[in-house]
Amino acid sequence: MKTKFLYILVSQGKDIFYEQTLVSAVSLRYHNPDAFISLLVDDLTDKNLVNFRGQIKELVNEYKVVEYPKETSNKVRSRLLKTNMRNLIDGDFLYIDGDTAIVDKLDAKFGEECDVGAVSDLHARENDKYHTKHKLINARIKKLNFSFSLKNLYFNGGLIFAKDSLKAKEFFNKWHELYLYCVTKGIDVDQLSLNESNHVLGFPIKEMPGEWNCQVREAYNHLYRVKTIYPILCRAKIIHFFGSGIDGRSEPHPLMKNEFFEKIKREGKISDEALQIIYNAKSAFICAPKVLNPSVRFPLFFIFRQFPRLCRILMQIKKQVFGYK
Repeated sequence: MKTKFLYILVSQGKDIFYEQTLVSAVSLRYHNPDAFISLLVDDLTDKNLVNFRGQIKELVNEYKVVEYPKETSNKVRSRLLKTNMRNLIDGDFLYIDGDTAIVDKLDAKFGEECDVGAVSDLHARENDKYHTKHKLINARIKKLNFSFSLKNLYFNGGLIFAKDSLKAKEFFNKWHELYLYCVTKGIDVDQLSLNESNHVLGFPIKEMPGEWNCQVREAYNHLYRVKTIYPILCRAKIIHFFGSGIDGRSEPHPLMKNEFFEKIKREGKISDEALQIIYNAKSAFICAPKVLNPSVRFPLFFIFRQFPRLCRILMQIKKQVFGYK
């Protein structure tokens, strides 16, 4: 059986989670027309997936609904689904966050030894200063009395491969258990319990190539990361835009802008113009060339988020002098 591609959706109409997940699923189906797509939703979301919001069901091959107590918050619902998804879906699957775009053919084969796979958070390596000195992460680790070290690889939870195996089920059972513990401490994010589970169980997570979860926003936020992340973007299969970071200011890509998804919500459809952006998401970065050249050491378009006016001026000069397009 081929690997399934799994999305999780918890959305109540006023947010943009439905629109983000729909866009990602459209991009997946465009680049991988034969993909087997699964969708997990909670009971409240299921009730409001009607009319335009019901169109996502036409894109998926498998649709499952899980009930939770009414008092459970939307954020916790989504994390309960995510940490328990190995027990809810049969077969090998690749879980994909909704704030993503698929930009290439996906041949999801990661080797017999990979029961659980993920990409390092922000494409950082061991002893990364961002993680080891991160005040909020460290404070939460201390509050939870977790034992994992930020000096080790810290994995991002936006894309996870899970084999249908006993080892994978053991991992997800531990992750679900630790996430429930986090909730009792008032911490409803899932990445801490993901990495603690990896530590407690002897590091079963295998590192996947960065192109499967290209976290490009980090390069825009910290320009010293460009040299690491740009080559990954050039060969990216899935771009992870970090929708939770959308703030509307000088965003360098339409799929990083709240308005892109709000327009889809207002119009009740994805326009032809929007479809072209979705289908060609890799080349839709503002001021970027149509084809990314991995030999370029520092592409100027990465300065756009911090220095938008300067970026436009420099790119115009480059176009005039060198015939850059």
